Amino acid sequence: MEVTTKSNQIIPEVLGDMVEQSLGQKITLLPITQADDTLQGKPGDTLKFPAFRYIGKAQQVEENGQVQAGVLSADTVSATVKKYAKAVRVTDEARLSGFGDPLGEAARQLARAIDHAVDDALFDRLSDAGYARKYLVTELSSDGVADALTLFGEDLAGDKVLITDARGYAALRKDPAYIRASDIGQRMILSGVVGEIWGCQILVSDKIRENPVTREKQYFILKPGALRLVAKTQTQLEVAREASHMRDTLYASKHCAAYLYDASRLISLCQFTGLEALPRDCGIKSAAKGAGKTALVIPDGMIAPAGYKWVYVLDDLAPDKGSFDTAITGTADWQGNEALIATGGKIYIHALMVNRESMKPAKTITLLVEEG
Repeated sequence: MEVTTKSNQIIPEVLGDMVEQSLGQKITLLPITQADDTLQGKPGDTLKFPAFRYIGKAQQVEENGQVQAGVLSADTVSATVKKYAKAVRVTDEARLSGFGDPLGEAARQLARAIDHAVDDALFDRLSDAGYARKYLVTELSSDGVADALTLFGEDLAGDKVLITDARGYAALRKDPAYIRASDIGQRMILSGVVGEIWGCQILVSDKIRENPVTREKQYFILKPGALRLVAKTQTQLEVAREASHMRDTLYASKHCAAYLYDASRLISLCQFTGLEALPRDCGIKSAAKGAGKTALVIPDGMIAPAGYKWVYVLDDLAPDKGSFDTAITGTADWQGNEALIATGGKIYIHALMVNRESMKPAKTITLLVEEG
């Protein structure tokens, strides 16, 4: 009599362990991301985490002058746990033929699929730092990297990774300051590093591209610990048997949340490629300050980066103001969230972020004036 043994069956626990062991091997940023599994088993799908605010760029201090202390504060940010899942189907013929390792390959493919999704989630969080962490460039260059590093203030030391596309890498490797990967040796902090510039190990990624919504192209310099990945569960694996087709479908899933923990460990070398019409829920608003008075409120994360400023125009017309490559005129400088603005009976206030020298706008938004 034939006896069915475990060798004839797919054991979810064993295969789940195989998937778990393979996870992370294809996540580019994982070696410099802080992993956290302390929330496993806790209820809820929206998690709140501490995220430290940047204390600001170091200021020049004259001899015998007093150094002004910044306040290290931690905000609480929310991150929604996402479920990343993939399935693969294995026929009895493939599993029992003895050719190759179909179950092992299924585990590797499932882990790779989840890794791909988690890696994308980590990359997406790099854009959460706000305008204060942007250093504006017209193109990626060695000089641009050197200048952008000033945003780290005095905290320049330590491991750093520069993420660029192939075109940016081609420009950097022609510079005399470029160090080849073969000369870095054991100092490499993650696999895939192709060289080094100004202490930043270079990683080439196809994920560096123009964002058609924000009209920005961003290259990133980040230090270990800027990102965190919180796992809500270990990898879950289920097997569904379809006897009618004599096959098994393997379902793998992982619940986790990626978020930006410390923006001070991140710099964006940013190219503005067009004029972005900001969404109405971006945080910029008009606040009533009495009869005929309003205030233009711009949140901390949207304060203009170095070389740019916010200006505004009062108008009775609703369409957004500004054209990307054309200087705007007739504006007034934004003086802060508490500065009173006389509305003069106008209905709309147009806010624009412009280059200080050329007055060419990169961001625009139109708001209904709130007064009274």
